[in-house]
Amino acid sequence: MKRAALALACAAAFAAAVSAAARTVEDASGKVFEFASPPSAATVVPSISQEIFAIGAQDFLLGNSNYCIYPEAAKSKPRLGGLLNPDYEKIASFKPDIFLLPLSPTGRAIARRLESVGVRAFFTNPEGIGNISKDVALLGKVFFRDAEAEKIARGFDAELSSPEGRAAGRGRRALFMFGNMAAGAGSFVGGLLEACGLENCAGPSGAPWPVLSREFIVASAPEIIFAEVSSSAGESEIMRRFKSDPAWASTPAVKNSKICFIHRDIATIPSPRVLEALRIMREFCAKN
Repeated sequence: MKRAALALACAAAFAAAVSAAARTVEDASGKVFEFASPPSAATVVPSISQEIFAIGAQDFLLGNSNYCIYPEAAKSKPRLGGLLNPDYEKIASFKPDIFLLPLSPTGRAIARRLESVGVRAFFTNPEGIGNISKDVALLGKVFFRDAEAEKIARGFDAELSSPEGRAAGRGRRALFMFGNMAAGAGSFVGGLLEACGLENCAGPSGAPWPVLSREFIVASAPEIIFAEVSSSAGESEIMRRFKSDPAWASTPAVKNSKICFIHRDIATIPSPRVLEALRIMREFCAKN
């Protein structure tokens, strides 16, 4: 009888502990999820994968994108395709508790297809520099890594809003180019320009990633140009294009060689790692 009573007491204590640890988490779409413990998860979004590794929840990540290369350990996770070409059959075979996607038209389309085969979609926030720390905190709640996530989120916000950093640009006109596209209003890279205290020439376009006309380039007259690049050879090619194109060559940035190259690994993925790009940008502004 004593053993039975002890067993019941232990079971009750365990159930109470689990109940106390259980939590409800609302995703970016407003849907509420209940987690008794950290869920198994998968994604095809490099930024989400990076954030999961950053908060130390990588053991719960069953698979990620074909394009996840950071941190190094991310490369060892099973590849599940990309945001534009998810491997639905492979994803379903892993049976994750949740599949993490950004709240966007593409994310919703993937979610509908996955949910038709029993895989629940959990939405993170839409693109935006201010949503990076929000997503880190949100994933901290999902994976029971609250303290780690909050520390990263607070540090990110503090550096992003640093008065000294925002003074570096001194209100000068700037562009951040990704090939033929510019980072416009609403893009997370546009947010980096703002965090440097720069005026984003592409802001008035009203689009997050506009392709700028030659007339627009001449009229906007950027004083500083940041350009995404993958190699030193790429830098040479971009410089050649800027100098040989009359529209670009007319800008103060090209005339005065105020061009800064940022590696695509830290410029194209909206995760806490974009602070590396921000530091380079602010340093360039301060020196130029």
